Amino acid sequence: MLDQITIHQLDLFLMAAKLKNFSRAADQMSISQPAFSAQIIKLEKILGTPLFERIGRRVDLTDAGVMFMEYSRKSLTALREGKQAIDDMSKKVMGVLRIGASTTIASHILPEYLGKFRTLYPHGKVEMMVGNTNQIEQALLRNEIDMGLVEGPVTNRGIEQYLFMMDELVVVYSKEHHFNNLKEISFDEFRKEPLIIRERGSGTRKVFMDSYSQKSEQPLNIVMELGNTEVIKKSAQANLGIAVLSLSSIKSEIEAGTLRHTYIEGLSFKRKLSLITLKNRYLSNPLKAFISILSPQEPVPWATKVPPMEVDEK
Repeated sequence: MLDQITIHQLDLFLMAAKLKNFSRAADQMSISQPAFSAQIIKLEKILGTPLFERIGRRVDLTDAGVMFMEYSRKSLTALREGKQAIDDMSKKVMGVLRIGASTTIASHILPEYLGKFRTLYPHGKVEMMVGNTNQIEQALLRNEIDMGLVEGPVTNRGIEQYLFMMDELVVVYSKEHHFNNLKEISFDEFRKEPLIIRERGSGTRKVFMDSYSQKSEQPLNIVMELGNTEVIKKSAQANLGIAVLSLSSIKSEIEAGTLRHTYIEGLSFKRKLSLITLKNRYLSNPLKAFISILSPQEPVPWATKVPPMEVDEK
């Protein structure tokens, strides 16, 4: 009976386990909900046990489902790495590169590098997920992505971390704000202002809060916690408060004059943007090629040892 289980069924199962909703999972996999449900039911019949508990529209994994999820991930990872290894035998950059990136990196830094990759390797396909540092770390540990680019520290021992580039956080405010082009503001001035900040789990928030807490135990006047950099910028433009954002994320607004920035006297918000990969993971040609294009400030040992690869002809 086990030979009747398909890769497609495992993909559907893992998506349902992640989203805990058949309808949303079906939309994500671009199939109808009845077809999705039918495949899950078929998988449960093959295994001889329910994998999900249905509670209204929500579904939760049974004990058997939790156990099967780990084996499903390992099976799909092994199959995908096997297919990628065959593609890599040609020394060309073919197959899928799955990247996870923090919001600021995905929106304001990565596009240039992705453009270079697509120009050099038109047969390579890129899939990208965007989230905060914690979400990218967890996706890497679940083998949902091949590499990540994050704004905050990662502590899991199963992950290798390399310096990609340095970045700087700045205080951002509306052109109508009373700071009015001040090059620096005092600690007290900053602390008293209404502050718009990223959500918990964000690398930007962690770097900022860690730096701030080293200088002061005074509470901040946080008025909004938002999970999207663009929404924070719009809120700051509307003079709803000041914000702390990456300088690279506000370049266009600074040039257009819709936002301004300043620094806090005696406080630096410089941070490391990191490239992360799993230890002991198969390293595909697309992954090696993309890291070569990124040219991280801290060399990735296995990436520097690979021979030059053939650039695909268009």
